[in-house]
Amino acid sequence: MDYDKLGFKCGIEIHQQLDTDTKLFCRCPVDLEDENPDTKVERRLKSVAGETGEQDEAAEVESTKERKFIYHYHERNNCLVELDEEPPHRMNGQALDTALTFARMVDAEVPREIQVMRKMVVDGSNTSGFQRTSMVGLDGEIKTDSGQVDIEDIELEEESAGINKRNDTEAVYDLSRLGVPLIEVGTDATIKNPEHAKEVAEEIGMLLRSTGNARRGIGTIRQDVNVSIQGGARVEIKGFQDVKNIDTLIENEVRRQKNLIELGEELDKNEVLADNVTHIFEQTENRIISTVLENNGAVYAFKLPQLDGKLKQKISGERYLALELVDYAKSRGIQGIIHTDEEKDYGIKDELEEIRDVFKVEEEDAVAILAGPKDKAKQAGKAVRDRANQLYTGTIPEETRNAEQNFTTSYSRPLPGSARMYPETDIPPIKISDQKIKNIEKDIPETLDQREKQYADEIGDELASQIINSYYLEEFEKHRQQANPKLTANIFVNIIPRLEAEGLETSNLSEKEFNLLFDALEADRISKGDVEKVLTEMCQTPDSGEVIEDIVESKSSKDEIRDAVDQVIDRNEEMIEEQGMHAQGALMGQVMQEVEATGEEVSNILSRRLEDKL
Repeated sequence: MDYDKLGFKCGIEIHQQLDTDTKLFCRCPVDLEDENPDTKVERRLKSVAGETGEQDEAAEVESTKERKFIYHYHERNNCLVELDEEPPHRMNGQALDTALTFARMVDAEVPREIQVMRKMVVDGSNTSGFQRTSMVGLDGEIKTDSGQVDIEDIELEEESAGINKRNDTEAVYDLSRLGVPLIEVGTDATIKNPEHAKEVAEEIGMLLRSTGNARRGIGTIRQDVNVSIQGGARVEIKGFQDVKNIDTLIENEVRRQKNLIELGEELDKNEVLADNVTHIFEQTENRIISTVLENNGAVYAFKLPQLDGKLKQKISGERYLALELVDYAKSRGIQGIIHTDEEKDYGIKDELEEIRDVFKVEEEDAVAILAGPKDKAKQAGKAVRDRANQLYTGTIPEETRNAEQNFTTSYSRPLPGSARMYPETDIPPIKISDQKIKNIEKDIPETLDQREKQYADEIGDELASQIINSYYLEEFEKHRQQANPKLTANIFVNIIPRLEAEGLETSNLSEKEFNLLFDALEADRISKGDVEKVLTEMCQTPDSGEVIEDIVESKSSKDEIRDAVDQVIDRNEEMIEEQGMHAQGALMGQVMQEVEATGEEVSNILSRRLEDKL
């Protein structure tokens, strides 16, 4: 696709959790673990007007769902702040310094007064109904191979609660994650194409990790993508975690908008006919619909002019046209729609024929129906009709969309507006002095790219690239001078992952275990060949301090190795006379059967003894 000709516009927002000791506005520890909650709290949220007197459209839509929110509370890392029963505490200083450090790494201007704001949250992922966020940087920039992109804003904010499950009537959240410090980085809309977006996301991610305070692992970094093309509309794609495929996600969204615009040009400007047809289904044999009607439900039908055979056409990756309507039904609490392009026989052939007669459906038209509780069916019917009418004009609605696993997008809710932001009254503004900025600038770390080039001289390009992207980078940097740097890198990028793949509990390997291992290597108490055995034992033994001692005590001394070597040489004089140094391989096996030592240790002693003998 020619993205210039399409009028492509794209900006991204990166959300990175920070690896601080405590949360952003309380002193609860940040150590997220799967565990049973100590208690549960139930809430309901209602949309209200903001300071401008206007209600946010996204919040109004969410309120119509009347969903109950259940929060899992953990005494270990939750307090009354997370329950919105206590005012927030002072902002976490480590998190603020990290955000300011990143701001200066991208040459962003730092406000001299930071105001904490409340940003309305419409999905129940915060017990208060809003998220606390603070602008900490403006007008920065980053450079990639495809060109420069400006950083419009940098925020420090609190992470939302983690979702456990969600259905039509309730959503269950875990409060462990709520309040974890988070940096949000937003670019302008000058990204040129999907590949450029991928470069930008990777560069921002690299710089955030370069601060040394970015959390690692699944769910710790997310990308929101804003995309539009000429004739389309800005949509915000939320919560994409796979930066390696962000270009595919964006390409699919562009195809969706492009194909919908072209469909609107192809179709006549028709009006979708929709009406309550519950009476037609009073004697239906379809068990799903009959159950709905038995519970005082309703059925709505839609005449979709000129769409016969088109509802199952692909518009984006594996996404087909009918899903544009299904999404809107689901957003109002209806599980889906049935339409005449589907191959499955739902046992409603007679009812569909009657609808065709009543609606005067032509051969080229399609018919769709939805069923559900009366109020929800009525709301869903209006939403589906309005979205269907937009198909005939090629209108792409501005909206928030979810990123799906197949790299397509689905409708979530309307785009939020400015009415959702207002000042936090419980936290005074934070003054940022010139001296504070100078101190931050003095301690700006080298970027990961710079460190990778430095390490490549020590351990080679491939290992350097692997260790820079490793979870154990900090441990490598701490210990690389205690042992051979290449061995140290191999331990973290090859040996430990191999042990994990074998099912060992590598999570038992902490700073204490690594200190013991590298201290022993530095003191020559163990050798390179002992490393895997040591780590294996540490993964399985609660008292890791004894592992090194047990291995050292079990090893043969150098004198014992020399004695064994001499005895083997004496027994094999005839072989040595015939083969010379080539006999070393066969002799090695014999010596290894008699001593507890590494092959490296035996080989060194055997080689010297053979040279003396010859």
